[in-house]
Amino acid sequence: MATSNRNTRIPGALLSFALLLVTACSTTGPGPTAGPERTPDAETAFNRGDYSRAATLWLQEAVDAAPGKADGIRVSAADAWLLAGNQGNAENALRWVNRRDLRPRDEARLNIVLADLALRNNRPDEAETLLKIARPNLPNKSKQRYEDLYAQMMQVLSAPGSRDLSNAAKLSGDMRFYDPNASIQLIRSLENVSSRELAVRADNPRGERQLTGWLDLTLVIRQNLVIADNVAREISDWKVRHPFHLLTEQQALDTWLGYRQGFSQPRKIAVLLPETGRLKTAGDAIRDGIMTAFMKDPGGSEVLFFNTGEDEQSAISAYFNALDAGVELIIGPLRKESVEAMLNLAGMSTPVLALNELPEAFISPPGLAGQVTGISLSQDRETTAIAAHAAASGYLNAIVMAPEDSWGERMASAFESEFLQENRQIIAATRYLDSENDHSAALERVLKIDESKAREKRLENTLQMTLEFEPVRRQDVDVIFLAANATQARLIRPQLRFHEAGDIPVYATARIYNGQPDRARNQDLNGIRFPATPWQLSHPARADIPALSSIRRGSLGSLFALGQDAWNLLPWLELMKKDPDFSFPGQSGFYQAASGDMLEREPAWAEFSRGRPVPLAVAPVTAEPALAE
Repeated sequence: MATSNRNTRIPGALLSFALLLVTACSTTGPGPTAGPERTPDAETAFNRGDYSRAATLWLQEAVDAAPGKADGIRVSAADAWLLAGNQGNAENALRWVNRRDLRPRDEARLNIVLADLALRNNRPDEAETLLKIARPNLPNKSKQRYEDLYAQMMQVLSAPGSRDLSNAAKLSGDMRFYDPNASIQLIRSLENVSSRELAVRADNPRGERQLTGWLDLTLVIRQNLVIADNVAREISDWKVRHPFHLLTEQQALDTWLGYRQGFSQPRKIAVLLPETGRLKTAGDAIRDGIMTAFMKDPGGSEVLFFNTGEDEQSAISAYFNALDAGVELIIGPLRKESVEAMLNLAGMSTPVLALNELPEAFISPPGLAGQVTGISLSQDRETTAIAAHAAASGYLNAIVMAPEDSWGERMASAFESEFLQENRQIIAATRYLDSENDHSAALERVLKIDESKAREKRLENTLQMTLEFEPVRRQDVDVIFLAANATQARLIRPQLRFHEAGDIPVYATARIYNGQPDRARNQDLNGIRFPATPWQLSHPARADIPALSSIRRGSLGSLFALGQDAWNLLPWLELMKKDPDFSFPGQSGFYQAASGDMLEREPAWAEFSRGRPVPLAVAPVTAEPALAE
C-alpha cells in the first residue's frame, strides 16, 4: 500500500496516561459484592494459551468479587486480552481498575500491562519507565512476561529512530533561543524517525512541551517538502497548537526553507536510454519527460544522455561511458535485461535510479547499500494495487475476466494473489479470446444466467407448458476485475449491461485507456474504474496535451510522466529510504520506499464518465457477503 502528503494527525493519547491517573472511588465501576473465591478455570485457560476464554472468565468473576480483588482480576483479564491480540477489550477492562485498591503485586502487573500498551502505541520510553516501576514488586508468575516486554522495549529503543529521538531531545533541551543552524540540525536529526512515529509522539500529552513542538514541526515540514503550496497555512496551524514553543511562526517558516534547501540533485547525472530499436519511442517519451522537469528545475545540475541500444552489451558500454564522464548518479537503463546486466557488473560503484524492475532477490553491491533504486510502471504491481483498492473499498466476492494469453494469466494471477486474503473470494473466473467480439456465452456462465435458463427449461418440461421467464444473474458478486485493452473493454462493458450486470463495479487494467482523449469512442467505458497516472487526469482533453511528438498525442503520456518523476525524485530518495511513510506525489503516481529497493507506486484512481477519465471518488463500502443464488 498506497498515499499523498496529507497532514495526517494521529489523535488521542495512550490510554495508559489516563489509567495512571485513575483515582476514582470504587463506585465508578460495576457495583462489586463479596463472592466466592476465584475458580481455577480462568487460570487453567490462561496457562494453556486460551487467552480470550481466560479474559472472559476473569471479567465474569470480577463482577462478584470484593473491590480490591476485583481490580486485580480485571488486570489479569486485560493482560489476557492483550495476549489474545485484542487491545480494545484490554483497554475496556482497565477502565474500571482503581489503582488505589490494588495490592503492590497487582499494581506491578498493571504497570506491565500498561507497558505493553505503550509499546503497541510506539512509546518505548514510556514502557521503559513503567517496567522499572513494576520490577520491585513483580510476582513470580509475571517475570517471564516482564522479560519478554523488556526485550521488545530494548529492541525498539536500539533502533536508529529511537536514538535520533534521544539526540533531538538533547538538542531541544539545550536550545534556549532561536538559532537557525541549530533548528535545522534538530530537524535533520529526526530523519530516521518515521512520519507515523513523529505523529504519535507529537500527540503525547505527557511529552516535554518544547520537544513535542519540535516533533510536530518536523512532521509539518516533511509533509510540505515536495509541494509547498500549503506550508504557510500548515505552519500557522502548528503555532496555534504550540503557542509556547520558542520558535515564532516566521522562524518556523525560515527553518522549513533552510532545511528544504539542503535537498538537491547530484551535480552530474547520466541518463541511459535506448535511442534506437523497438524501445526508442518509449525512450524518447521518458527523455522528454526528464528534460521538461530539468528545464523547470535544473538545480545547477548537468545531464548527459547515453544510448543503450537493444542489447545488454550496449547498456554496459553506455554505463562505462557514463563513468568516464564522471557522473555522480545514473538514471536508467529502461530494459529489464539491461538493468540486470549493469547491476551485475563487478565493481559497480555509482548510485542508480533504474527505470524498470530490479533483479529478483537483488542485493546492493558493497558501498551502494540503499543507493540503488528502481521505479517502473509495472502492470503486475498495478494489478496488485487494483486488488488492494477493491479490498479496501469493502468488496468481498469477485469475478475475474481475462484474455486467454500469457498476459491475461499474469494479470489474473496478480489480482487473485492480493485479493484472496481474509474472507474475500473469487467466486467465478473466465477467459476470453481476444479475437472474439461476442462474449455472451462466457458472461452467462460466470453470471450463472445459463443455470437460470436451464431451470426454466426444466420447469417447462416438468409442467409441459411455456413459461414467461426472465433469466436472472447471480446475486453474490460485488465486483468484477477485467483484464482488457480498450477495444475489448468497449465490447465487454455493454454486454455486462445487457446481462443485467451493469450495476456491478468493474475494475480494469490501465490498458483500457490508451491516453488519447476520445469522448465519443470511450462512452462505452463509462463507469469502469482503473489505475491511471496523475498526469493523465490533469490532461483530460486533447488541447491539454503538450505538442511533443514523443508523447504521441497522449498514448505515451505515462512514460513522459515517469521521466518527469525520475528527475524530480532525485533530491528525496535518501529521505524516502529513511522514512517509509514519506510519500512523493509524482506525475506517474505516488511513491514510497518499499521493503526492498523498488519504490512502491500507488497510481491515481480514475473512472470513465461521459467518455472521459475523471478522478475516482468512491466512499468505502462495507460489503456483506451476498447470498448465493
